[in-house]
Amino acid sequence: MSRVIEGAKKEGQVAVTLHPSLAGKGIERLRRSIAEKYGVDLQIDYTPSASYPVSLSKAITEVKTGAPPSNDLIVFADATLAKAVAAGITEKMDWKPLLAAGTPPQVIQFDGNAVSEHTNHFGLVYNPSAIPPQEAPKSFKDLANPKWRGKMAMYSYTSTYLAYSFILGVDKNLSTMREIMKNEPVVDIYARGLTRYMAGEYPILLTSSNFYWEAKKKGVPTQWVSPDISLNTVHAVCILKGARHPNAAKLIAVFLASPDGNKYMIEEAGSGSLYYPGNIEHDLDQEDRRLGLKAYSIQQVPGLLDFMFSEKGVQTDQEIGRILKGR
Repeated sequence: MSRVIEGAKKEGQVAVTLHPSLAGKGIERLRRSIAEKYGVDLQIDYTPSASYPVSLSKAITEVKTGAPPSNDLIVFADATLAKAVAAGITEKMDWKPLLAAGTPPQVIQFDGNAVSEHTNHFGLVYNPSAIPPQEAPKSFKDLANPKWRGKMAMYSYTSTYLAYSFILGVDKNLSTMREIMKNEPVVDIYARGLTRYMAGEYPILLTSSNFYWEAKKKGVPTQWVSPDISLNTVHAVCILKGARHPNAAKLIAVFLASPDGNKYMIEEAGSGSLYYPGNIEHDLDQEDRRLGLKAYSIQQVPGLLDFMFSEKGVQTDQEIGRILKGR
């Protein structure tokens, strides 16, 4: 680690694309944390992560054309990260000697090509003031019940429904999704779906756990349900090949994966990790297991990532897109 610290001091700066909620005071706190922990005062050139696929496309183009990457360190969810690793644009690292004390070894992702920054669960929330818990939907099939017509909003990200379809059965789940669409749900991105849920427009929202936590923090009556299975995804940071400030990038990555980094992500971005106790992600994982739900992480489902990138997977993903558009 001493060599990494000395290298980072010489580099003096780092370019990162990280969680959008870290803008402003979050990045300033990150700078201070790195200075206090490692004695390195870095200039952090920060870009908020907006679209993983767009960031990936840009990174692949830069590496393949020989241009220096715009970012030294970038965050991807595991499905996108798998594509980055397959494209050969990430640096494989031996992270174990660098990790801070108390860091779970599970944070090391994709055979050393990344380390986890935070995790999310996929599921649905409902307003218990509008829907009695005993009547709340517990599965995708339940969402197809005509009594929920006009009462739900759902996310528009096809890759997540693709993962559910692979695990639950492609034909079965696509058929269920067609039935759900008969209930005329609003299909939108996470943020706008949450806004409409918190405004009381819809008592049911398909979303991810960080938006569930956001609603809870704002005092909106909200209950979480993992439909059918417990499904989570890992968001991890990777160092790009040709990075101009690789040592500084390592310091940022090691900090984000550490216990202090987990606390930082919870407080600044509202995003925890199932690898650490005492946060919403770990609690949801434990509760789902208590309920007897099978727990899946996208990259750990045998054959899932291969399916997602296969011709069949691409065709299924496109069909899901058509279903979400009501076609």
